[in-house]
This record gives sequence, C-alpha cells and structure tokens, in this order.
Amino acid sequence: MEFIDNASIGKNSFLTYLTGAALIIGLFFLGNSLLFFDVISGFPNEQIENLSENRIVGLIGKTRFLFWLTVPFALVLGGILIHVRKVHQRPILSIFTSRTQLDWKRVLFSFLLLFGILSVSLWIQSWIMLDMNFQFDFNKFFPLLLIALLMIPLQTTCEEILFRSYLMQGLKLRLKSNKFAVIISGIMFGAIHVGNPEIQVIGYHILIYYFAVGIFLGIVALFDNGLELSIGYHAANNIFGAIVVTNDWQAFQTDAMFLDTTPPGNGIDILIGILVVLPTIFFIYHKKYNWHSLKEKWNA
Repeated sequence: MEFIDNASIGKNSFLTYLTGAALIIGLFFLGNSLLFFDVISGFPNEQIENLSENRIVGLIGKTRFLFWLTVPFALVLGGILIHVRKVHQRPILSIFTSRTQLDWKRVLFSFLLLFGILSVSLWIQSWIMLDMNFQFDFNKFFPLLLIALLMIPLQTTCEEILFRSYLMQGLKLRLKSNKFAVIISGIMFGAIHVGNPEIQVIGYHILIYYFAVGIFLGIVALFDNGLELSIGYHAANNIFGAIVVTNDWQAFQTDAMFLDTTPPGNGIDILIGILVVLPTIFFIYHKKYNWHSLKEKWNA
C-alpha cells in the first residue's frame, strides 16, 4: 500500500479526525501554558499581560525559552501517536512509513545532506558578507546543544506527522487525489508560520517559501512512501538554525555559534531556496532512491 493511502487502515470516520483535531489543539495550548506557569512561578511580580516574547527571554534566558517553545510539540507528538493507535486503531508505524520498519539511514542521509548544504551556504555567506559574528560561548552553547538535539527533533517530527502524514493521508482519503492532498497540506503548513516574528520583519512574501517547503516535503513523502527523508530534512533545518547561526529577528533566537547581523533581505535568498536548493535536493533524492512512476503517483 502507498504511504499516502495508509489512512484507509483502521477507523477513519469524521469523528475520529474531529477528536484528533481537538486533542492536538488542547495539547498545544496546554504546552504553551507551561511556559507562562514557569515564568509566573519564578517571577511572581510579573503581570501576564506584560509578558512579551522579548521580556520572557530576558527573564528566563534563550535556551530555557527554546525548551518551552518545543514542549507543546512534544506533547502533541505523543498525543497524536496514542490517538492513531487507540482511536484510529492503526499501527503507529503506518503514520511514519509504508516500509516494514522506519528507515533510519534515510533520516540520517537527509539530515546530513541539508546540514551540509546549509554549512556550505554559511561559509560562502561569511566570505561575501562581513556581518557574521562568531559568538561561541561554551557555557551557553553546551546547554543549547543538549536542548536542541533532544527537543527540536520532537518538534520537527511532530510537524511532519501532522502535515505530511495525518493531515495529508486524511485529505487523500476524502479528496481521492494525491496532488490536492499534497498541495492543501503544504499550504496549511505554510499558514501556521504566519505568526512567526520573521514575517513581521521581512514581510508576508516569505510565506511563499514556507508554502513551497510544505509542498516540497509533501511531494517527497509521497514519492518516497514515507516520512524518513522529510523528518531528516526538517530536523537539519531547525537544528542548524538553533545551534549554528541565529539572528535577532527569527523564531529561534539562541546562543548559537554565529550571529548574523545582516539586515533582512529583499527575498533573493528565498528565490534561491525555492528555485535552486529544493530542486537540487529533490534530484539527489530521486537519483539515490530510484524513484519511479512519479507522474502516476502525482496524478493518482
């Protein structure tokens, strides 16, 4: 069975998805509330209505804030896996892949591929631009590294399961179309980033990049019959942005090794990502894993 058709396994009524959506929203709000509980417990004189993101970071520190940012995703990840097993009565593996077991070599390859591309891009950028400052501080970096390696894979895997599996498979079940399931889930993935701080700095046109990445990862999951490559890609992207290079306007503001003080660009880097990087990675995946019948899968 194709990965995108795995929703047909077990129970898949509208009610099972409605309760799944309620569980996801509830756990996400619960996870977010834990951040404010931590702040109020440690700083009882603070008023919740005055707690901006910058104020919270100033109170508890960047690494602790990163931890609380990822906690809701960890809760949702655990909740949705239990929901799939107990309510949908599907094997948990079916939400990850159509293979007989999770292919960790695929995850690792995809992770190293994107991490390598991002590293080369950073090296080139450091030569072209002078606004890349090395700020490595072991006492700050080591806790960041532990939190990033522990929590960010949970956050990114949660998003992959929600958008490239649970949602995409459910859409295919209802719409009977692979392409529409991929496109709609990709657009919804981009839409959840509308509240990210970089949107306010760069502009709403950056959402085009998020839409493109969402659709790209959906296509990868469709053609590769599993989430392994998407999981590796997403984890590499977010971990790199947390521990290697940061700036003062993105979602992850951390004590990374490098601080990029370059003003937000005009979108050229977004076009390069969409028109060069994503097609290159797709070509590498395609050749390495010998994807075939792509037209048939897309139009199914």
